[in-house]
This record gives sequence, structure tokens and C-alpha cells, in this order.
Amino acid sequence: MKYTEKDLGNKIDYDDDSGSYYDERIVEVYCGICSARFIGPIRQAGGFIAGHEAFHAWEFKIAMNAEDGMVA
Repeated sequence: MKYTEKDLGNKIDYDDDSGSYYDERIVEVYCGICSARFIGPIRQAGGFIAGHEAFHAWEFKIAMNAEDGMVA
């Protein structure tokens, strides 16, 4: 389902492969590094933030290794 700013604050119930979720609030979050945004259930918003954090940490590690001459 596609969520927009109009949905922010609404609560929904939904099922996925992991289980059933009740009263999940629709939120908007963004990545502080690349400014990508996500609007959706709070549980999925956490995954969005964690995924970006992990990706950017990897990206920075690769950049640091390239700058210090070490081979990964």
C-alpha cells in the first residue's frame, strides 16, 4: 500500500509473513545522511532507519579504507 502525508498519525492493522500488527501508527522518517524519506507503519519505519544506518556505515568504511591505503 502507498502512504502519503495525509495518512500520518492514522493507526492501521495489518498482517505480513512475520505476524499480525495492530494499532500501528503511520509515521514519516528520513535518513539524516542522504535525506531519503519513508512514510508507513512505525515498524517498517524502524527497518528503513536501521537499513540506511547499516548501509551508510558500510559506505563510510569503504571510503575510509580507500583513503588510508589499506586493502579490504
